[in-house]
Amino acid sequence: MITLEKLGSFFVAGRQVRVTGHPKRWVSYSSNVTTEYNPNGTFAIEHAYVQYFLPSQPRFQTPVLLIHGGGLTGVQWEDTPDGRPGWLTRLLEARIAVYVIDNVERGRAGWCAIEGEWPDQPVVRSDEEAAQFYRFAFPGHQFPMKAMRYLSAQTVPRWPSTSALQASALAATIERMGPSILVGFSQGGGLSFQAADRQRHHVRACITLEPHGIPTSFSPGVRNIPALMVLGDFIDQDSYWRDMAQRGRDSLVAWQKAGGRAEVWDLPSLGIRGNTHMMMMDRNSDVIIDKLIAWLDQHHEEGDFS
Repeated sequence: MITLEKLGSFFVAGRQVRVTGHPKRWVSYSSNVTTEYNPNGTFAIEHAYVQYFLPSQPRFQTPVLLIHGGGLTGVQWEDTPDGRPGWLTRLLEARIAVYVIDNVERGRAGWCAIEGEWPDQPVVRSDEEAAQFYRFAFPGHQFPMKAMRYLSAQTVPRWPSTSALQASALAATIERMGPSILVGFSQGGGLSFQAADRQRHHVRACITLEPHGIPTSFSPGVRNIPALMVLGDFIDQDSYWRDMAQRGRDSLVAWQKAGGRAEVWDLPSLGIRGNTHMMMMDRNSDVIIDKLIAWLDQHHEEGDFS
């Protein structure tokens, strides 16, 4: 059972832009409503949307912030594509407070429709690209392929130029939350480490799931913040992911040199096999989140979240 003291949401970061000089035009909003639309005026862009869930009797006071991957939204943490409870539910069942971000351009944050504000065109991941990138081609993988269409349905456009905007919005989210534990996936994993470096006075731990884009150096003095990188299966069989895993390990060395602690979980070496890049959706996803909750408990007992 999940008992919440409070749930809610907020928007954070972003800016306002003023548009002038464009002609009005007639727009049909429905079969019997046509109105003159004025594209000029002041518009809010480049903000993030954050939803939060606060248990009535929290396991510990420091909340978790879930940070989605590229071309995805906070939905990835909800139910799995085949309908099992996702990690958001499992964390709340464990009485852990959770914030979930839809970063700039994604999900309920929306995207900038004003021509010329963003310099590039959006890209969308096809099913074929997803199957290769997520390592669904390897025999014995744990992703529920019969539900692939529901992973496709939650895939959204992304703009390659917005990473810096997302990093700023994530830092602003942490500033508003205060002390927090970051759980970042893929692109969100790299953004997590950038935010942990910028918001070290608030970040209490940083967990990344097969991250990319982690900085190669950090400012000294990350004050012993624990960091964990989780790697799934079949990585040694894929040249792209071998390179990404090594880059992640190198970045963790840099994290340690800056004063942090670092740990890597190679799931197959721990006896947890078959995990794809989408480990929070794989059939054995509960095994991984249970292990992560135990990791959080250990660091809470050691005083890292106080």
